[in-house]
Amino acid sequence: MVARQCQSLSESYPRAYLLLAATCALVGYLYLLLFPWLVVTSALGIYKAVINGNSIVWDLVIIWLLVGALSALVSYCMFRFRPVLPAGKVLDRKTHPILFQLVADQSRHYRNPRVDRIVLSRDFELDVLKTPRSALPMWSTNTLVVGLPLLQCLSVQQFQCALARRLGQFSKRYNRLGNLLYQLREIWPQYCDRVRMRGFGYQPIAWFYCIYAPLYKMITIPAARLDELAADNYAMELFADEEVLDTITTEMVCRRYLEEKYWPVFRKYAAKNHRILDKLQSGMTSVLRSGLHANNLENWVVSAMSAEEQYGDAIPSLTRRIDNIGFAAARMDPLTAVPAAGVYLE
Repeated sequence: MVARQCQSLSESYPRAYLLLAATCALVGYLYLLLFPWLVVTSALGIYKAVINGNSIVWDLVIIWLLVGALSALVSYCMFRFRPVLPAGKVLDRKTHPILFQLVADQSRHYRNPRVDRIVLSRDFELDVLKTPRSALPMWSTNTLVVGLPLLQCLSVQQFQCALARRLGQFSKRYNRLGNLLYQLREIWPQYCDRVRMRGFGYQPIAWFYCIYAPLYKMITIPAARLDELAADNYAMELFADEEVLDTITTEMVCRRYLEEKYWPVFRKYAAKNHRILDKLQSGMTSVLRSGLHANNLENWVVSAMSAEEQYGDAIPSLTRRIDNIGFAAARMDPLTAVPAAGVYLE
C-alpha cells in the first residue's frame, strides 16, 4: 500500500515525492546524531541545574545524568560498530587482471566511482554496495558485487555494457540526490544487524533501523526505479543504443528464465545434495543455451515484455526500460557460446 501510494505521488507530483523521499532519508542521519546530541544536551542541562541560583535542582541533575549516561553508552557502541563487508569470493587483481583493468578504465571515464574490492557471488546481480567506515555513512568502502550467473548469461560486450551502466549510475557527475536515495536502500539495513548488535547499548540502534529500513525501502521504490532508468542512459556514453537495448533485453530475459525454470530445480536438488551445488552452477550456461534456443527465444522476449513491475522491486519493467532509451520493441541475439565468465574469470 505504501509503495503504491508513493508511486502514484511520484507520477502526479514528482517534486513533492522527492522532497518526501529526501526527508525520509534525513531521518536516518538524524537518528544517528540523536544520541551524541543528547550527551551534549545532558551535560549542559546538568551544568544549568547545578548553577541555578543558590540551590542545586537535584531532580534535574538525576534526570540529565540518566539521559546522558544512556546516550553516552549508545553513542560509544554506535561509534564502535562497523558493518560487515559484502560476502562472497574476493577476487584478486593478480589473478583477474582483465576484469580489474576493465573496471579501472570505465571508472576513469565516469570520473571516480571508486571500487575498493570486487566480490563474486552466487546471485544474478551486478551492483556497487557501500559499507560505511564510520558510524555516519559519510565515507564508505565500495564493493563491486558480480554475480556468477550474470557472467554466465551475458557475452563479453554485454557484461561491459552492464558494468558501464552501473558505474555510471554511481558516478558523482550525475543525479546525486537520486543515487544517494538509491544507495541508502542498502546502507540502512546494515544498522539492524541483530546478530552483531546484541549488547544493551546497540539495541536502540538495531530496533529503530529494523523498522525504519524496510519502510525507507518501500517509500523509495519509485526513486530507485528512476535511478535504474538513468543508469541505462549512462551506458549509452560508451555503447551504441542497439548494444544497450540488447544488453537490457538479454539481462531481463535471462533473469526471468532463471527465476521460472532454473532456480526452482536448482533449489530442489541442492536441498537433497549440497555437493552438487558447484556442478549445477557451472552447468548454467549450457542450460540457458538449450532453454533459450532460436525456436523459443522470441516467446521468452514477449513474456519478459509483458511482465509488469513487481511490488517492492526496484527494477523497472522491460517495456519501461526500452521506452526510456528510445525503442519500441526489445531485441535479443542468441546467447553466445563463450560467456563473459569464460573471459573475465578465465
